Amino acid sequence: MIAASILLRPSVFRSALLLALCAALAPLAACKKKEAAAPAGDQPAAEQPAEQTPKEEPATELKPKWPAGRRLVVQLATHTDTEMTNPVTQQPLKTENFLTQEFAFSPGKERAGGGCEVEVEVVSVRSENKAAGKTTPIFDPKGDPKAERNNPLAGAFRKLMGSRVKYQTDAEGKITKVDGLPQLMSKVTTGIPPQLPAFFIVRSLVSEDAIKGWNVLHQNLPTNSVKGGETWESTRDLPFGVAKFALTATNTFKGWEQRNNKKMARIETAGIIGPKEGAPAAAITLGDGATVAGTAWYDPDLGIIAESDVTAQFTVNIAQASGQTTSSKLKTKTTSKLVETGDSGGNAGKVMEKPAAAKTTEQKQ
Repeated sequence: MIAASILLRPSVFRSALLLALCAALAPLAACKKKEAAAPAGDQPAAEQPAEQTPKEEPATELKPKWPAGRRLVVQLATHTDTEMTNPVTQQPLKTENFLTQEFAFSPGKERAGGGCEVEVEVVSVRSENKAAGKTTPIFDPKGDPKAERNNPLAGAFRKLMGSRVKYQTDAEGKITKVDGLPQLMSKVTTGIPPQLPAFFIVRSLVSEDAIKGWNVLHQNLPTNSVKGGETWESTRDLPFGVAKFALTATNTFKGWEQRNNKKMARIETAGIIGPKEGAPAAAITLGDGATVAGTAWYDPDLGIIAESDVTAQFTVNIAQASGQTTSSKLKTKTTSKLVETGDSGGNAGKVMEKPAAAKTTEQKQ
């Protein structure tokens, strides 16, 4: 059913891929340390140049932590530029998508054998598209729910807000299980006919992989101690319905720098996206030259990534039932920031100036 829907309605599923794939690009799972250094792509400028770590300085642990009793609120803002080629007119259609999400993470006490339970709440979601000078809201949390009756995506997003799931983590901080997933899936898809594209979009956005991907607090972190200039590889599967992609990246510890009045570790990432090895042929494929580059700043006190900036560029090809192929060039920029921290009892504290959501049309004009 999914494959048939993609073939029949490629223009609609372009938006689905935009939302689901871009959301999956934010976090990267860490693997073992690599001995030789590798160059990273051009990255956004930092507030101050990173310090060059002396060779004699001991290796540093940039390990993931879940600080018990804290409530960490993270904002994810993604701005995507898309240029789709119409196989009939050959005239490109340019669109923009703005997606802003906020998640709150509340870790519990560490278990005797290591690991803990982390409550995750969807605090806010907002999304809109812009094409040919016209802005189309996908979901505005301040909008009138009655006006969303003919917009199943908006209804699903409204149900998603305030929803909670729980991560189960191991002693290394990795997420091993998501509790509450079936209940959440049922909640947000109820009322959406399975044959509608919106049903596929919503299922993609609340799949287990997508929900694990909400955790951008520990993206790109090494499993071993590292020194300045050392690198490690990371890999991540990017499933999208019948299509299976994989992200392979090299991460480099660039040293320490002052950011937001704190000493943080700067990590730079450069990688490529391609088809997952052994995956079956699908109607959705990626063109050559799909790349990801970004920078993250690790807070050693909290044991989390406090801020990150990731840019991805790729081409999506969607086969149509007519035998023609629609190609879309996409460029996404995703930023994450820890915008609030406090105790899980509700005593919140502002940790940095809250970033603006991905600029909406009104803000850009």
